[in-house]
Amino acid sequence: MIALVNPAAGGGTALEKWARIEPHLRARTGPLDVHVTENPDDLARRVARALGEGETRFIAAGGDGTVNAVLQSLVELTPAALLNLIALGAVGLGSSNDFHKPNPLVIGGVPCRIGFGTATRHDVGVLICVGPDGTPSTRYWLVNASIGATAEANHFFNHPDRLLRFLKRRSTSSGILYAAGRTLLRYRCREMTLTLDDSIETTVLTQNIGVVKNPHFAGSLHYDSPHEPDSGDFYVHRLEKVPPSRLVAAFAGLARGRFGGGRGTRSWRARKLTVRNCGPFAVEFDGEVTIAGEATFCLH
Repeated sequence: MIALVNPAAGGGTALEKWARIEPHLRARTGPLDVHVTENPDDLARRVARALGEGETRFIAAGGDGTVNAVLQSLVELTPAALLNLIALGAVGLGSSNDFHKPNPLVIGGVPCRIGFGTATRHDVGVLICVGPDGTPSTRYWLVNASIGATAEANHFFNHPDRLLRFLKRRSTSSGILYAAGRTLLRYRCREMTLTLDDSIETTVLTQNIGVVKNPHFAGSLHYDSPHEPDSGDFYVHRLEKVPPSRLVAAFAGLARGRFGGGRGTRSWRARKLTVRNCGPFAVEFDGEVTIAGEATFCLH
C-alpha cells in the first residue's frame, strides 16, 4: 500500500496534519509506503513506479485535487482490463475534502477513506474538453464537476488573493464563503447549449451547471440527488439566470441539501452531457479547473 502526500494541500498545513495522524493510520493499515510528492510530475512518476511493482492500493493524502491527480495517473497508466483491480483511498488533508462525504471516518480530526477490505466499485467520470484554441484534452473525475458560478469560484479558490490566502489557512469555511460571495457578486450569466444523451438539447442563460456523482461540494453545500457511486449515470443540475434574491436563496437551499423545485432550477439523470458556449468558459472537476469552448461529460 502506498500513500502519496501533497505537502501543499490545506493551504500548506498538510504535513502538520499528516504527522499527527500517520501513527494511527499505520495501526489500521499495516505496512505503508509513504512518499511526499514534490509536484504533479513527481506524483505521476511515483504512481507509475508503484504500478510497475504490482501495487494496487493507493492512498491520496491531500485535498480533492490530490485525489484527482492520483486518479488521472491511475487511469492513464493502468491497462483498461486491470483498472477494476485498483483501489483508491484518501486522507483528507485539504480544504473541502468532498471525496470523503457524506459520512467519513474521522481520525484525529481528519477524514479518511482507508477501508480497502470493504472497498466498493465507483464509476469514473470522463471530461472531454475542446480548448479555446481547438485542442482536445481528456480529464477524469470521481465526485462532481461544474460550469458557471461554482467553477469560477473554484478557480478563484485555487488562485486566491491575499485575503483568501489568509482565510484558507485560518478557516476553510470562511475561505469558501468569501470565494463564493465574491464570485456571485461578479459573475455574469452566459447563454449555454446543453445536449443530454445526444437527444435533449436546450439553450438558456445559465448561472450554474452541476454534474454530480456525489452531491456534496464546497463545504456544506450539497444537492438533493442521491449518492450512487456505481449507477452508470450521473445527475445534471442547472440553475438558470435568476434575480439576485433568488440566487441567494438557491445557495442557502444548497446549504440544507435543497435544490429541485425552486424557480429557475432543472435536474436530469443522464449518461452524457455536452455543453457549448460562444466563448471560453471555466470547467471544474473535483476542484480542479480548466478552460474550454466545449465540454462533454460521460462515464468510463
